Amino acid sequence: MRRMEMMRLSAVLALGVITAQTVLFANYTIIHRRTFNLNGTFTGAEAIGDVAFDGNNLYVSSWHNNSGVQTVRLVQVGDINTLLSANSGALSPSGWTVTVSAAGGSRDTRLVYHDNHLYWGYGLGDGTAANTGIRKYDLNGNLVTGWAAGGTLTLSGAGVNRYDTIDIDPGYSGSGETLAVGVFGSTIVRRFDLNTGANAGNAGPVGGATSTRDYAFAPNGDLYIRTQGVVAVATRAAASGATAFNTPTNIATWTEGALAQAFVAYIPVNEVFFSGFSSLVLYNQRVSGQNKVFIYNVGNGTFVGVNELNGSEQVDDGNNPVGFPNTFLNASWGLWNGRMFIFVVNGFTGAGVNEGYTSGSFDRLDIYEVVPEPASMLALGSGLVSLLALRRRRK
Repeated sequence: MRRMEMMRLSAVLALGVITAQTVLFANYTIIHRRTFNLNGTFTGAEAIGDVAFDGNNLYVSSWHNNSGVQTVRLVQVGDINTLLSANSGALSPSGWTVTVSAAGGSRDTRLVYHDNHLYWGYGLGDGTAANTGIRKYDLNGNLVTGWAAGGTLTLSGAGVNRYDTIDIDPGYSGSGETLAVGVFGSTIVRRFDLNTGANAGNAGPVGGATSTRDYAFAPNGDLYIRTQGVVAVATRAAASGATAFNTPTNIATWTEGALAQAFVAYIPVNEVFFSGFSSLVLYNQRVSGQNKVFIYNVGNGTFVGVNELNGSEQVDDGNNPVGFPNTFLNASWGLWNGRMFIFVVNGFTGAGVNEGYTSGSFDRLDIYEVVPEPASMLALGSGLVSLLALRRRRK
């Protein structure tokens, strides 16, 4: 009899384990981990523009609101383990800094990480060739001079009169990854070799769209394009491989002015973090009072329980930060130690406060975590309840 009960116990526990593996998480949410005040680094009219993560360290880049040639910078903020161990509040970056002279007048910067390198576009949206470019850096802050023309992809080198955004295009069906460059007034995806900087063959134009503010590529090569007051998805045209897109479908529309610093980001929750949960598309709206990151569920799994981030969500130390002061937002994501994080920057072009984070305006870096909500204990508990009921009946 004891052996039979042990066999039943083993069977129930095995079933509980299987059930727990199959229904490991019931849902997922986004938790606010830290809010850092970087106003001491980006003072006055200089403001944070973009953020990137290499799996260990965070990097941010700045843009400048004043007209004429201004100094902007690329900064290694520090490693995420240290950042998560620190308290929210004033933060002095612990890593290196590089600076360039770039066109001012609200010109943008974009920053992407790929394969142990950073690609940084500065002076974007300006047609001044001498103060606009895209550079490649190693993770020690050294310019990779063997890429493009001495490490900088110039406007003339790309054959365009301005840059507006960059992202990594994963290609289609093994066609190879490239650096995708977008230009306002055009929906052609200009593609460049990640190793040499040479033109790798353009894609598009994206039919039905009118312009480009930002790109976000899904792992399968589909393009989420941020145009004026629209976020749309354009799937790859299979018959044409990497060079063509199908007519895009709008996933969000609104009315906004002709402003820069607009973004869209794809968070591949389903593809690279946890299968069965919907991936996310993040974007901002350049509309007065809409100081938030909007969240669109792609629909390839269970939806997230959050539809926007406004910066005031309570952080781990129990305090509620002040909300994002304006619409100058950008975001990216990364994996670390088996966890998925979303990084948000909010630029501020004023004097601001340099210490706190519960009031006032400041250049800021916010760390959010995508957290699955466990249901495995419920599944295992059901199995144990069944076993106890069986034993009571036998007695």
